[in-house]
Amino acid sequence: MTKKIIDFGQAEKKAKERDSKINSIYEKLEGSSGLSEEERVIMLQVLSKMSGGEEYFIGKKKKPTDRVRFVQMITENIDYLCEIGYLTQPEKAFLFDISRFLEFKSNVIVEKNKDDDIKPNTASPSYLAKKLGKTRTSISKMMNELLEKGVLGVAETGVITEDGRACSARTWFVNPNILCNSPKDDIDRATQQIFSKALRNIKIEGNKKKHKLPIYLF
Repeated sequence: MTKKIIDFGQAEKKAKERDSKINSIYEKLEGSSGLSEEERVIMLQVLSKMSGGEEYFIGKKKKPTDRVRFVQMITENIDYLCEIGYLTQPEKAFLFDISRFLEFKSNVIVEKNKDDDIKPNTASPSYLAKKLGKTRTSISKMMNELLEKGVLGVAETGVITEDGRACSARTWFVNPNILCNSPKDDIDRATQQIFSKALRNIKIEGNKKKHKLPIYLF
């Protein structure tokens, strides 16, 4: 049997030539102003015809970092609330602790769920107390204090979020103007309604001045 000898130098040369041709075609297609939507559609139709009717679409390859979960802190608002003394140190620590329990888009506080295909249950004070190593009494007290301040909120029974979650009076939300687990321009409408009047006229004990946040997302 004859062994096939691979010329790696030749293979690398062909790869570079291919890349050069791709770049050349790309530059011609893009030109000075790029392709219009109509031109993109025509290009896909040409590809489809050349391949015998196969369907094509233009998509962006996902990067590994696209799957990284994160919660955005609205730092200007948090800085301001800290400067005026609106939040206590334990409250700030609690908000950091619960940031990992926020549901995407709705900002509902939910239980951690290993199965992404199953909608997680809403998190109760008892659940959070167990997860954070605190007593239920202390967690419940903290949550009610933040509720009064407009940092946390609860839904009215019957409210349904855009992703279909049916809420009750025990469904807790975090104000997206403080912590936001959503695209800033696409926050759930139910969540926006719950916090529509929250943190608008902030009062500090012993001071008649009313404060407003530097930034409101809605």
